[in-house]
Amino acid sequence: MTSAQKIRIWSLRLALGLAVFLPIYFASAALGSKFGIWDWRFGFKLMRSYGPNLLYISAFMSVMSLILAFVIKPRNGQGLSVFALTVPFLFMAYGQSVKMRAQSVPPIHDISTDTQDPPVFSSTIIDLRGTTSNSLNYVGKKVGKSDKIVSVEQVKAYPDIRTIESQLSPSESFKKALETVTGMGWKEQSRSESTGVIEATDTTSWFGFKDDVVIRIRPSEAGGSLVDIRSVSRVGMSDVGANAARIRKFTDKFNN
Repeated sequence: MTSAQKIRIWSLRLALGLAVFLPIYFASAALGSKFGIWDWRFGFKLMRSYGPNLLYISAFMSVMSLILAFVIKPRNGQGLSVFALTVPFLFMAYGQSVKMRAQSVPPIHDISTDTQDPPVFSSTIIDLRGTTSNSLNYVGKKVGKSDKIVSVEQVKAYPDIRTIESQLSPSESFKKALETVTGMGWKEQSRSESTGVIEATDTTSWFGFKDDVVIRIRPSEAGGSLVDIRSVSRVGMSDVGANAARIRKFTDKFNN
């Protein structure tokens, strides 16, 4: 075996090794945060600071192995090289889609169907969130360090997020809301049928981020009930549309 053939073989092995390592690396960065092995900020750093470099190295080695597979005899291994190249490009494509989605929505993390009189969280949720979580003060809350108001930006970005006007009675809506919370896999934190308030927490699959939800049910003057829901992330400035998506999903399930 010539030295050139050895280089071809080892470049392919390295490319394949990196292709296998990448999913493990990114999954570990997220799940390590979810299970408390490290802080979510460190998990984000693993993904956003070191992750791209790994993707570039993996793509470079895959291209190198593909070129060598065509140049050095015996000319084989092209399929494996293409497979190795596909993996980092899939991660790059996903990362770009997340970036584009983040740029398409305002950097906010507190969404309410009622922006003028939003549902209020009780001390139960306040205690769970601790002192380091995002503020629960909605009225007048600004977007980061800008002068933009969260409620105004929300209406612009998510005009479909509105109060649910149900023909069900308040007690029936309360029961339906509880069933919906359970069906969506949220952890119920508190309930009070007398005040028509339900509180719950939704935990994301990968990083294990905890977002808190409060549902408020009130009688409607036209009969039936008005159901408002508010969803707030505990950490991070932008939720990349997650809270709005959560409210939409709740609304769809509640109405069907």
